[in-house]
Amino acid sequence: MRRLYFFSALLVLAAILAGCIGVDPQPPVTQKGGVRGFVYIRQGLGELSAGEDDVLFTVEPLASGEWTALSGAKIEVKNVSTGKKGFGTTEYDGYYEVRNLDVGYSILTVSHRALRHDVQTEVYVYPGEPTWVEDIYVSEPVPHYYFLIIGIENYADSRKSFPGPINDAERMYETLYLGNLLPGEGRRLVDSQATKNAIKNQIQTYVSKAQSTADHLIIYFSGFSGADYLSPYDDTGLGLSKKSITDAELESWLRDFPGYVTIIIDGSYSETMADGNPLEPLALKKRKYTVLTGAQSNQQVQHYDLFQGSVFTYFLWQGLRNGWADDNYDGAITPYELYDYTHAEMLSFYRDKDPSVRHYPFIHRGNSENKPIFKYR
Repeated sequence: MRRLYFFSALLVLAAILAGCIGVDPQPPVTQKGGVRGFVYIRQGLGELSAGEDDVLFTVEPLASGEWTALSGAKIEVKNVSTGKKGFGTTEYDGYYEVRNLDVGYSILTVSHRALRHDVQTEVYVYPGEPTWVEDIYVSEPVPHYYFLIIGIENYADSRKSFPGPINDAERMYETLYLGNLLPGEGRRLVDSQATKNAIKNQIQTYVSKAQSTADHLIIYFSGFSGADYLSPYDDTGLGLSKKSITDAELESWLRDFPGYVTIIIDGSYSETMADGNPLEPLALKKRKYTVLTGAQSNQQVQHYDLFQGSVFTYFLWQGLRNGWADDNYDGAITPYELYDYTHAEMLSFYRDKDPSVRHYPFIHRGNSENKPIFKYR
Protein backbone atom coordinates (compact mmCIF):
# COMPACT_ATOMS: atom_id res chain seq x y z
CA MET A 1 0.00 0.00 0.00
CA ARG A 2 2.85 2.38 0.87
CA ARG A 3 4.40 1.65 -2.54
CA LEU A 4 1.05 2.54 -4.23
CA TYR A 5 0.94 5.91 -2.46
CA PHE A 6 4.52 6.54 -3.55
CA PHE A 7 3.80 5.86 -7.23
CA SER A 8 0.60 7.96 -7.08
CA ALA A 9 2.58 10.92 -5.76
CA LEU A 10 5.11 10.49 -8.55
CA LEU A 11 2.33 10.50 -11.15
CA VAL A 12 0.79 13.68 -9.72
CA LEU A 13 4.19 15.41 -9.71
CA ALA A 14 4.86 14.34 -13.30
CA ALA A 15 1.46 15.63 -14.39
CA ILE A 16 2.14 18.99 -12.82
CA LEU A 17 5.53 19.24 -14.47
CA ALA A 18 4.07 18.23 -17.83
CA GLY A 19 1.27 20.78 -17.52
CA CYS A 20 -1.39 18.08 -17.65
CA ILE A 21 -3.44 19.39 -14.75
CA GLY A 22 -4.73 22.92 -14.25
CA VAL A 23 -2.30 25.33 -12.61
CA ASP A 24 -2.91 29.07 -12.94
CA PRO A 25 -0.07 30.46 -15.08
CA GLN A 26 1.80 33.57 -13.93
CA PRO A 27 0.99 36.63 -16.07
CA PRO A 28 3.81 37.51 -18.52
CA VAL A 29 6.14 40.22 -17.37
CA THR A 30 6.08 43.17 -19.80
CA GLN A 31 9.63 44.09 -20.70
CA LYS A 32 10.59 47.73 -20.42
CA GLY A 33 13.56 49.69 -21.63
CA GLY A 34 14.53 53.21 -22.60
CA VAL A 35 16.60 55.42 -24.88
CA ARG A 36 19.15 58.13 -24.29
CA GLY A 37 21.59 60.28 -26.21
CA PHE A 38 22.38 63.81 -27.34
CA VAL A 39 20.74 65.99 -29.99
CA TYR A 40 22.64 68.66 -31.92
CA ILE A 41 21.78 70.99 -34.77
CA ARG A 42 24.13 72.53 -37.26
CA GLN A 43 25.03 76.13 -36.50
CA GLY A 44 22.54 78.47 -38.22
CA LEU A 45 19.56 76.14 -38.05
CA GLY A 46 18.06 78.20 -35.23
CA GLU A 47 17.95 81.11 -37.67
CA LEU A 48 15.97 79.01 -40.14
CA SER A 49 18.52 79.16 -42.95
CA ALA A 50 17.09 78.30 -46.35
CA GLY A 51 19.76 75.68 -47.14
CA GLU A 52 20.03 72.07 -45.95
CA ASP A 53 19.83 71.88 -42.17
CA ASP A 54 20.98 68.75 -40.36
CA VAL A 55 20.07 67.31 -37.01
CA LEU A 56 22.57 64.98 -35.33
CA PHE A 57 21.76 62.24 -32.80
CA THR A 58 24.93 61.16 -31.01
CA VAL A 59 26.08 59.05 -28.05
CA GLU A 60 28.50 61.63 -26.69
CA PRO A 61 28.74 65.41 -26.30
CA LEU A 62 30.48 67.30 -29.10
CA ALA A 63 33.04 70.06 -28.79
CA SER A 64 32.92 71.05 -32.48
CA GLY A 65 31.91 74.61 -33.26
CA GLU A 66 29.98 73.31 -36.27
CA TRP A 67 27.27 71.93 -34.00
CA THR A 68 25.25 73.37 -31.14
CA ALA A 69 23.30 71.48 -28.47
CA LEU A 70 19.53 71.54 -28.94
CA SER A 71 18.32 72.28 -25.41
CA GLY A 72 14.67 72.33 -24.37
CA ALA A 73 13.54 70.08 -27.22
CA LYS A 74 10.57 67.76 -26.68
CA ILE A 75 11.36 64.07 -27.18
CA GLU A 76 8.60 61.56 -27.99
CA VAL A 77 9.25 57.82 -28.39
CA LYS A 78 6.35 55.79 -29.81
CA ASN A 79 6.44 51.99 -30.03
CA VAL A 80 5.52 50.85 -33.55
CA SER A 81 3.63 47.74 -32.36
CA THR A 82 1.84 48.89 -29.22
CA GLY A 83 1.46 52.59 -30.00
CA LYS A 84 2.48 53.49 -26.45
CA LYS A 85 4.52 56.64 -25.99
CA GLY A 86 7.13 58.03 -23.65
CA PHE A 87 8.26 61.64 -23.36
CA GLY A 88 11.30 63.61 -22.32
CA THR A 89 13.10 66.94 -22.77
CA THR A 90 16.68 67.68 -23.78
CA GLU A 91 18.88 69.36 -21.18
CA TYR A 92 21.22 72.33 -21.66
CA ASP A 93 23.83 70.07 -23.31
CA GLY A 94 21.32 68.35 -25.61
CA TYR A 95 21.14 65.20 -23.43
CA TYR A 96 17.85 63.31 -23.17
CA GLU A 97 16.74 60.12 -21.46
CA VAL A 98 13.34 58.44 -21.72
CA ARG A 99 12.61 55.38 -19.55
CA ASN A 100 9.76 52.90 -19.04
CA LEU A 101 9.29 52.28 -22.78
CA ASP A 102 7.90 49.16 -24.44
CA VAL A 103 10.65 47.06 -26.00
CA GLY A 104 10.90 46.95 -29.79
CA TYR A 105 11.07 49.21 -32.84
CA SER A 106 9.98 52.76 -32.07
CA ILE A 107 9.83 56.20 -33.70
CA LEU A 108 11.76 58.95 -31.92
CA THR A 109 10.44 62.45 -32.66
CA VAL A 110 12.21 65.71 -31.78
CA SER A 111 10.17 68.96 -31.62
CA HIS A 112 11.62 72.42 -31.05
CA ARG A 113 10.80 75.95 -32.16
CA ALA A 114 14.24 76.21 -33.80
CA LEU A 115 13.22 73.39 -36.15
CA ARG A 116 11.01 74.25 -39.08
CA HIS A 117 9.58 70.75 -38.84
CA ASP A 118 9.59 67.90 -36.36
CA VAL A 119 12.45 65.46 -36.95
CA GLN A 120 11.99 61.69 -36.69
CA THR A 121 14.22 58.63 -36.67
CA GLU A 122 13.68 54.93 -36.01
CA VAL A 123 15.26 53.38 -32.91
CA TYR A 124 15.18 49.94 -31.28
CA VAL A 125 14.42 49.86 -27.56
CA TYR A 126 16.19 46.99 -25.76
CA PRO A 127 15.11 45.71 -22.34
CA GLY A 128 16.87 47.03 -19.28
CA GLU A 129 18.88 50.22 -19.01
CA PRO A 130 18.22 52.95 -21.63
CA THR A 131 19.75 52.24 -25.05
CA TRP A 132 22.18 54.79 -26.48
CA VAL A 133 20.88 56.08 -29.82
CA GLU A 134 23.73 55.65 -32.31
CA ASP A 135 25.09 58.53 -34.38
CA ILE A 136 22.52 59.46 -37.01
CA TYR A 137 22.31 62.46 -39.31
CA VAL A 138 18.77 63.46 -40.21
CA SER A 139 18.13 66.01 -42.93
CA GLU A 140 15.26 68.27 -41.92
CA PRO A 141 12.66 68.77 -44.68
CA VAL A 142 12.70 72.26 -46.18
CA PRO A 143 9.12 73.59 -46.02
CA HIS A 144 7.38 75.54 -48.74
CA TYR A 145 5.13 78.42 -47.71
CA TYR A 146 1.86 79.33 -49.40
CA PHE A 147 0.27 82.74 -48.81
CA LEU A 148 -3.29 83.76 -49.69
CA ILE A 149 -4.04 87.41 -48.94
CA ILE A 150 -7.69 88.56 -49.21
CA GLY A 151 -9.08 92.10 -48.82
CA ILE A 152 -12.64 93.15 -49.67
CA GLU A 153 -14.04 96.63 -49.08
CA ASN A 154 -16.25 97.19 -52.15
CA TYR A 155 -18.81 94.38 -52.06
CA ALA A 156 -21.36 93.47 -54.72
CA ASP A 157 -23.88 94.21 -51.98
CA SER A 158 -22.82 97.76 -51.08
CA ARG A 159 -24.35 97.46 -47.60
CA LYS A 160 -21.34 95.33 -46.65
CA SER A 161 -18.76 97.83 -47.95
CA PHE A 162 -16.48 99.85 -45.68
CA PRO A 163 -13.07 101.49 -46.16
CA GLY A 164 -9.78 99.89 -45.15
CA PRO A 165 -9.56 96.22 -46.18
CA ILE A 166 -7.81 96.83 -49.52
CA ASN A 167 -5.05 98.82 -47.84
CA ASP A 168 -4.89 96.14 -45.13
CA ALA A 169 -4.42 93.46 -47.77
CA GLU A 170 -1.80 95.51 -49.66
CA ARG A 171 0.23 95.96 -46.49
CA MET A 172 0.09 92.28 -45.64
CA TYR A 173 0.90 91.20 -49.20
CA GLU A 174 3.89 93.55 -49.41
CA THR A 175 5.20 92.54 -45.98
CA LEU A 176 4.05 89.03 -45.05
CA TYR A 177 4.64 87.66 -48.55
CA LEU A 178 6.94 89.88 -50.64
CA GLY A 179 9.06 90.99 -47.68
CA ASN A 180 9.38 87.46 -46.29
CA LEU A 181 12.68 85.54 -46.50
CA LEU A 182 10.92 82.19 -46.12
CA PRO A 183 10.64 80.30 -49.45
CA GLY A 184 7.18 80.24 -50.96
CA GLU A 185 4.55 81.62 -53.28
CA GLY A 186 1.60 83.94 -52.78
CA ARG A 187 -1.62 85.23 -54.29
CA ARG A 188 -3.60 88.39 -53.54
CA LEU A 189 -7.37 88.57 -54.09
CA VAL A 190 -9.11 91.94 -53.64
CA ASP A 191 -12.71 93.07 -54.13
CA SER A 192 -14.31 91.38 -57.18
CA GLN A 193 -11.39 88.95 -57.47
CA ALA A 194 -12.32 87.47 -54.09
CA THR A 195 -15.50 85.57 -54.93
CA LYS A 196 -16.37 82.44 -53.01
CA ASN A 197 -15.31 80.18 -55.89
CA ALA A 198 -12.06 82.09 -56.44
CA ILE A 199 -11.10 81.74 -52.78
CA LYS A 200 -12.00 78.05 -52.75
CA ASN A 201 -10.13 77.38 -55.99
CA GLN A 202 -6.96 79.09 -54.76
CA ILE A 203 -7.02 77.11 -51.52
CA GLN A 204 -7.52 73.87 -53.45
CA THR A 205 -4.61 74.80 -55.74
CA TYR A 206 -2.32 75.14 -52.74
CA VAL A 207 -3.66 71.91 -51.20
CA SER A 208 -2.83 70.02 -54.41
CA LYS A 209 0.63 71.63 -54.70
CA ALA A 210 1.77 70.92 -51.16
CA GLN A 211 3.82 67.75 -50.86
CA SER A 212 5.23 67.75 -47.34
CA THR A 213 3.98 67.78 -43.78
CA ALA A 214 6.53 70.58 -43.30
CA ASP A 215 4.69 72.88 -45.74
CA HIS A 216 2.73 75.81 -44.32
CA LEU A 217 -0.37 77.58 -45.64
CA ILE A 218 -1.04 81.10 -44.35
CA ILE A 219 -4.37 82.79 -45.12
CA TYR A 220 -5.11 86.44 -44.31
CA PHE A 221 -8.62 87.89 -44.63
CA SER A 222 -9.82 91.48 -44.13
CA GLY A 223 -13.46 92.21 -44.85
CA PHE A 224 -17.03 91.73 -43.66
CA SER A 225 -17.62 88.84 -41.26
CA GLY A 226 -20.22 87.63 -38.80
CA ALA A 227 -20.68 84.91 -36.24
CA ASP A 228 -19.07 81.77 -37.73
CA TYR A 229 -18.72 83.08 -41.30
CA LEU A 230 -16.69 85.26 -43.65
CA SER A 231 -18.22 87.18 -46.54
CA PRO A 232 -16.59 86.84 -49.96
CA TYR A 233 -17.20 89.56 -52.58
CA ASP A 234 -20.38 87.94 -53.95
CA ASP A 235 -22.03 87.30 -50.58
CA THR A 236 -25.36 89.14 -50.36
CA GLY A 237 -27.40 90.27 -47.38
CA LEU A 238 -26.20 91.31 -43.96
CA GLY A 239 -26.45 87.85 -42.42
CA LEU A 240 -25.46 84.29 -43.19
CA SER A 241 -26.29 83.17 -46.75
CA LYS A 242 -25.42 80.41 -49.20
CA LYS A 243 -22.54 82.53 -50.47
CA SER A 244 -21.03 82.96 -47.02
CA ILE A 245 -17.97 80.92 -46.06
CA THR A 246 -18.70 79.21 -42.75
CA ASP A 247 -16.06 77.91 -40.39
CA ALA A 248 -17.07 74.33 -41.23
CA GLU A 249 -16.95 74.98 -44.98
CA LEU A 250 -13.55 76.63 -44.81
CA GLU A 251 -12.26 73.71 -42.76
CA SER A 252 -13.50 71.25 -45.39
CA TRP A 253 -11.39 73.08 -48.01
CA LEU A 254 -8.32 73.02 -45.78
CA ARG A 255 -8.37 69.59 -44.16
CA ASP A 256 -6.37 67.83 -46.91
CA PHE A 257 -3.47 70.26 -46.72
CA PRO A 258 -0.61 68.00 -45.54
CA GLY A 259 1.21 70.52 -43.35
CA TYR A 260 0.52 73.46 -41.06
CA VAL A 261 -2.32 75.94 -41.52
CA THR A 262 -2.42 79.45 -40.03
CA ILE A 263 -5.45 81.69 -40.58
CA ILE A 264 -5.45 85.41 -39.75
CA ILE A 265 -8.86 87.10 -39.80
CA ASP A 266 -9.42 90.83 -39.49
CA GLY A 267 -13.20 90.93 -39.15
CA SER A 268 -15.95 91.51 -36.62
CA TYR A 269 -16.88 88.64 -34.27
CA SER A 270 -14.01 86.70 -35.83
CA GLU A 271 -13.21 84.65 -32.72
CA THR A 272 -16.33 82.64 -33.56
CA MET A 273 -14.52 81.15 -36.57
CA ALA A 274 -12.47 79.07 -34.14
CA ASP A 275 -14.74 78.54 -31.14
CA GLY A 276 -16.15 75.23 -32.38
CA ASN A 277 -19.77 76.42 -32.25
CA PRO A 278 -22.49 76.37 -33.33
CA LEU A 279 -22.45 75.14 -36.93
CA GLU A 280 -20.15 72.13 -36.50
CA PRO A 281 -18.28 70.80 -33.50
CA LEU A 282 -14.63 71.83 -33.60
CA ALA A 283 -14.20 72.78 -37.31
CA LEU A 284 -11.29 75.27 -37.20
CA LYS A 285 -10.86 74.65 -33.48
CA LYS A 286 -9.03 71.45 -34.33
CA ARG A 287 -5.36 71.20 -33.39
CA LYS A 288 -4.40 71.27 -37.09
CA TYR A 289 -5.27 74.97 -37.35
CA THR A 290 -3.88 78.07 -35.71
CA VAL A 291 -6.38 80.93 -35.95
CA LEU A 292 -5.46 84.52 -35.07
CA THR A 293 -8.33 87.02 -35.14
CA GLY A 294 -8.69 90.76 -34.71
CA ALA A 295 -11.80 90.62 -32.53
CA GLN A 296 -13.39 88.44 -29.92
CA SER A 297 -16.83 86.87 -30.25
CA ASN A 298 -18.79 89.96 -29.14
CA GLN A 299 -16.61 92.67 -30.69
CA GLN A 300 -16.52 94.61 -33.95
CA VAL A 301 -13.26 95.62 -35.60
CA GLN A 302 -12.46 99.31 -35.99
CA HIS A 303 -10.76 101.20 -38.82
CA TYR A 304 -9.00 104.51 -38.17
CA ASP A 305 -8.06 107.14 -40.74
CA LEU A 306 -4.87 107.72 -38.79
CA PHE A 307 -3.85 104.12 -39.51
CA GLN A 308 -5.28 104.09 -43.07
CA GLY A 309 -6.82 100.76 -42.22
CA SER A 310 -7.84 98.56 -39.34
CA VAL A 311 -6.33 98.77 -35.88
CA PHE A 312 -5.54 95.05 -35.79
CA THR A 313 -3.82 94.89 -39.18
CA TYR A 314 -1.92 98.10 -38.50
CA PHE A 315 -0.24 96.51 -35.47
CA LEU A 316 0.26 93.22 -37.34
CA TRP A 317 2.01 95.17 -40.07
CA GLN A 318 4.16 97.13 -37.62
CA GLY A 319 5.12 94.00 -35.74
CA LEU A 320 6.22 92.27 -38.94
CA ARG A 321 7.91 95.02 -40.92
CA ASN A 322 9.93 96.34 -37.97
CA GLY A 323 10.55 92.97 -36.33
CA TRP A 324 8.91 94.26 -33.15
CA ALA A 325 6.84 91.08 -32.75
CA ASP A 326 10.01 88.95 -32.63
CA ASP A 327 9.92 88.24 -28.92
CA ASN A 328 13.08 86.11 -28.77
CA TYR A 329 15.05 88.07 -31.42
CA ASP A 330 15.74 85.00 -33.56
CA GLY A 331 14.92 86.76 -36.84
CA ALA A 332 11.63 84.91 -37.34
CA ILE A 333 8.08 85.61 -36.16
CA THR A 334 5.47 83.03 -35.21
CA PRO A 335 1.65 83.32 -34.97
CA TYR A 336 1.82 83.35 -31.18
CA GLU A 337 4.43 86.10 -31.19
CA LEU A 338 2.12 88.13 -33.45
CA TYR A 339 -0.77 87.56 -31.08
CA ASP A 340 1.31 88.54 -28.06
CA TYR A 341 2.54 91.73 -29.75
CA THR A 342 -0.82 92.88 -31.18
CA HIS A 343 -2.60 92.14 -27.91
CA ALA A 344 -0.21 94.33 -25.94
CA GLU A 345 -0.33 97.15 -28.51
CA MET A 346 -4.12 97.13 -28.73
CA LEU A 347 -4.50 97.14 -24.95
CA SER A 348 -2.33 100.25 -24.88
CA PHE A 349 -4.07 101.91 -27.83
CA TYR A 350 -7.61 101.43 -26.47
CA ARG A 351 -6.77 102.27 -22.87
CA ASP A 352 -8.27 105.79 -23.09
CA LYS A 353 -10.89 105.00 -25.78
CA ASP A 354 -14.62 104.50 -25.37
CA PRO A 355 -15.19 100.89 -24.16
CA SER A 356 -17.84 100.41 -26.85
CA VAL A 357 -15.24 100.58 -29.64
CA ARG A 358 -12.56 98.44 -28.04
CA HIS A 359 -11.64 95.10 -29.55
CA TYR A 360 -8.77 92.75 -28.87
CA PRO A 361 -7.14 89.84 -30.69
CA PHE A 362 -7.83 86.18 -30.02
CA ILE A 363 -5.78 83.11 -30.85
CA HIS A 364 -6.72 79.46 -31.15
CA ARG A 365 -3.39 77.79 -30.43
CA GLY A 366 -2.92 75.02 -32.98
CA ASN A 367 0.08 73.03 -34.19
CA SER A 368 1.64 76.02 -35.94
CA GLU A 369 1.41 78.56 -33.08
CA ASN A 370 5.19 78.47 -32.60
CA LYS A 371 6.17 77.80 -36.21
CA PRO A 372 7.65 80.73 -38.12
CA ILE A 373 5.48 82.40 -40.76
CA PHE A 374 7.77 85.38 -41.34
CA LYS A 375 11.56 85.71 -41.50
CA TYR A 376 13.17 89.13 -41.82
CA ARG A 377 16.87 88.37 -41.34
